[in-house]
Amino acid sequence: MKKFFKTIIITAIIQAVTITAFAYDKANNMKSMEDYIYNHLENRDADFIILYTGLRSEFEEDISNCIKDAYSKDDYLERSWLEIKPKAKVTEDGIETTIDVTYLTTKEQENYIDSELKKITDSLIRKDMSDLEKVQAINDYIINRYTYDYTLKSTNVYSALTTSLAVCQGYSMTAYKMFNYAGIENRIVVGKIKDISHSWNTVKIQGKWYQIDITNNDSSDKNKYFLVGDNTLLDNNYTWDREKYPKSFNGYYK
Repeated sequence: MKKFFKTIIITAIIQAVTITAFAYDKANNMKSMEDYIYNHLENRDADFIILYTGLRSEFEEDISNCIKDAYSKDDYLERSWLEIKPKAKVTEDGIETTIDVTYLTTKEQENYIDSELKKITDSLIRKDMSDLEKVQAINDYIINRYTYDYTLKSTNVYSALTTSLAVCQGYSMTAYKMFNYAGIENRIVVGKIKDISHSWNTVKIQGKWYQIDITNNDSSDKNKYFLVGDNTLLDNNYTWDREKYPKSFNGYYK
């Protein structure tokens, strides 16, 4: 199971210089800054520059939260990078912020992921299926497609699709995309099992949320964690921030 290493390093360089003539985004408030950062992260831009022209005090107070809010807009995006390193310098036109990002995948690889998973999902899902049947079909497909990678090297959906090996992150991120394509509201839950980092999904069926851990459904005890409630996970040594994610009060079959 993948342990998530995410580091934000912010270096403020107070220096009055003239901005070199090149293309960059301009943000006059932190909400606009957040939107620009999100768009660049979605596009898998490895380095980009945003000129902030708003209040310097707001920038210094909120830039860390602004970056976090940007990648937290989507559970898949939140787990798609390894390191984000912003550097800021004050210029005569505003605060020039350079952001360097290391991703799990490239934009080309993400395009392949989207195309492949959309095609697979469309082949699995029929219009007359119930949401339960859709979730079951996706759960079963991923179990049959992937094998758990005990070397812990296959940490993203691209490597999972091209090698059929995956750690929990590959299982849960694949499921997230496929559930979305099938019209199933879902989240990727990040937590631990016995203090080991782990991720799984929670899905909404008929207005209620249920936990589904496809990684551990792919085991000798098949589908043990298919649409279960929070208490089943808690009883099996799972821990997570229960305030961050929807609560599942009962299992689907109880």
